[in-house]
Amino acid sequence: MTTDRRQFERLQLSEEAFAVDEKDGAQLGRVAEAGGGGFLIFPATPEAIKKLTVGNRLRITVKKPSSQAASTVDVEVRYRKGEALGVQFAKSQKGT
Repeated sequence: MTTDRRQFERLQLSEEAFAVDEKDGAQLGRVAEAGGGGFLIFPATPEAIKKLTVGNRLRITVKKPSSQAASTVDVEVRYRKGEALGVQFAKSQKGT
């Protein structure tokens, strides 16, 4: 039996939510789950996979086109599980 150690509930998002790299505007992929600690991204392209290497820190904007909603956050890529990449919210870095 495994113990669920999550502090926050995970929320399933619609297929409309996607992540964009704030540095160059490149679409990174679909955001599928979100929680208080971070979210899952399913990369859109091989270039996105390279940017989302475990340990990388990025500033990402999550957008939902149908509602024009957008949120920008600093994240660190924590793990890869199959095609999904888990990112954790991080403190912003000065100068980025």
